[in-house]
Amino acid sequence: MASEMKESKIAKLRVILDTEQDVYRDIEISTDSTLLHFHNAILDAFGWSPGEMASFFESDEHWEKGKEYSLMDIGVDADMTVVKVEAIIQDTDSRAVYVYDFLRMWCFYIEPVSFDAAVPNIEYPQLSFEHGTPPAFDSKDGDLAAGMGFEIPDEGEPQDADDGKPEKTGDPEIDAYLDAQAGGDDDGWNEDHASLDGLDELM
Repeated sequence: MASEMKESKIAKLRVILDTEQDVYRDIEISTDSTLLHFHNAILDAFGWSPGEMASFFESDEHWEKGKEYSLMDIGVDADMTVVKVEAIIQDTDSRAVYVYDFLRMWCFYIEPVSFDAAVPNIEYPQLSFEHGTPPAFDSKDGDLAAGMGFEIPDEGEPQDADDGKPEKTGDPEIDAYLDAQAGGDDDGWNEDHASLDGLDELM
């Protein structure tokens, strides 16, 4: 007698972006789908493009990070391309954390809303509910630059106009002489002008 195939469940998972504003998405996905599939579904739901490193973490009610499942090759039992959603979300008491881009550290909190049977003719994963507008993916870049010691100039703030030219004295002959020296013109510059006394001949 052939054993019955296990029927995968459809988990409705609330994915909450860690921002000041309330921004979250409800994604319905088979618990038999890989975490890589879930990873792509999250980015699609929030309107961000793939291409950065990411990891899922088992978690608890305090959102502490437990075992990691990564896009990096850190072992078969922790490979996002192999491990399934059911590994981190088994029931309504399960929690998980998803981190996207290890530089910007976008953090998402994942909690299950419900588990149901698949609906015929529905393609999963699917976005079933959305709340709030996600920030731009690169909106943390200013904070990153400041954290690394870089200053981003204020576009409305005038910059110092130091073009290497000396200040004008008001005397046309002296100003012409000083401009020539700043411009690298060696004419008129010799040992006789090695001190300010050499300017007396121009006055």
